[in-house]
Amino acid sequence: MPNPQIHLEQAEHNESAASSVRQDYPDWAVTMYFYAALHWVEHYALLKGCNIARDYDSGRSKHDSRQQYINQIAIDLNNPSLRKAYQNLELDSRKARYLINLNTKAQTYYSQARVINCYKNLQTVKNLLQ
Repeated sequence: MPNPQIHLEQAEHNESAASSVRQDYPDWAVTMYFYAALHWVEHYALLKGCNIARDYDSGRSKHDSRQQYINQIAIDLNNPSLRKAYQNLELDSRKARYLINLNTKAQTYYSQARVINCYKNLQTVKNLLQ
């Protein structure tokens, strides 16, 4: 089984990188905050002895498998804010990367208030999975 420490280190790296560029590249910061959350989920799963790709094989994508796992963990923790925070981060990341439902550049759309909201969503994920 993979080493959970690698995912923890990557999560911390992504969060740090996002925070360092959020002023000038808010769209990239949003994306990096999502990937930090993704690695927090992977870290937590491995600590619990779960291989998400194997144990939650949706037959579709790794993101779908991870979402199934998050849904289960939110139920187990009796805390739906985990699911909501992660889904919001994923949606914002997709919006920033693919300009989904945007009529402006992602860099313009992601005001500092929106970036801070993404940061708060990451903190929710971290706090629930630490």
